[in-house]
Amino acid sequence: MKIAGTRKVKLTEKISSAVASETPLRHLAGNLSKVAKNALDEANSLVVEETRIELNRLPSKLDGLRVLHLSDTHHSPFTDIEHIERAIEISNGLEPDVVVLTGDYVSHETEYIGPVADQLGSLRSEFGIYACLGNHDHWTDADAVSKALAGTGIRVLNNEGFRLEARGQAFWMCGVDDYMVNLTDVPAALSGSYPDEMKMLLAHNPIILRQAAKHGVDVMFSGHTHGGQVKIRDKERPSIRRKLSSGLHRRKETQVYITRGIGTVVLPVRYQCPPEISLIELACA
Repeated sequence: MKIAGTRKVKLTEKISSAVASETPLRHLAGNLSKVAKNALDEANSLVVEETRIELNRLPSKLDGLRVLHLSDTHHSPFTDIEHIERAIEISNGLEPDVVVLTGDYVSHETEYIGPVADQLGSLRSEFGIYACLGNHDHWTDADAVSKALAGTGIRVLNNEGFRLEARGQAFWMCGVDDYMVNLTDVPAALSGSYPDEMKMLLAHNPIILRQAAKHGVDVMFSGHTHGGQVKIRDKERPSIRRKLSSGLHRRKETQVYITRGIGTVVLPVRYQCPPEISLIELACA
């Protein structure tokens, strides 16, 4: 009993010593501080993601068409205009043929609409800039966002489309209003298109991929997910990639590219999921 009692006392002393020591707490605080700093720094970074999409119905003269895709700028106290300016400067330097914007230009405050629209209006491409709206645009002021974008020369496509001519050939360019506010109408966006022509659809929320496939869309561009914004990866147990989170996906003959977007919501941080400028090369399959 004495031996057991002695061991118990020594063990208690060791535990008390460890708890009293500042070393574990300092180590934990240091790790948390490093992660927090990295997350804040990453939110202000920008990565260009280049992807090639092969399409069966892409007109032959449009083989190699370069589409610049930006989404979720979320201009707000969390995403300042300088960050968006840098994204636009990089985008213009890529010299895209077409620019597509897929919603959530602001987060909640109407005073951020004008400045972000002015900046997006400075984007440059040979065949125009086209946009759809996101849920945050509606939660702020959808009409004001649409008018501000249109005032800078950006064509906003709310459940509508048109035949975009480029290099002597054409395809159907269209956009839908947002799914989360129950305003998405894919048939309306495709109204006027030919059954056999290539169809490009702008949709903020990628959840409508099933609808797009049902109605014969060839390629869709979406945002909304932020790629998860914060991703915690364990080297021993790698995380399973969430369906329709980011990157290129397919359903039947319809492909969708989902960008991680530019801005942030809830907290001004990103972790292992940097802001993205997407450059897509379309190619004949």
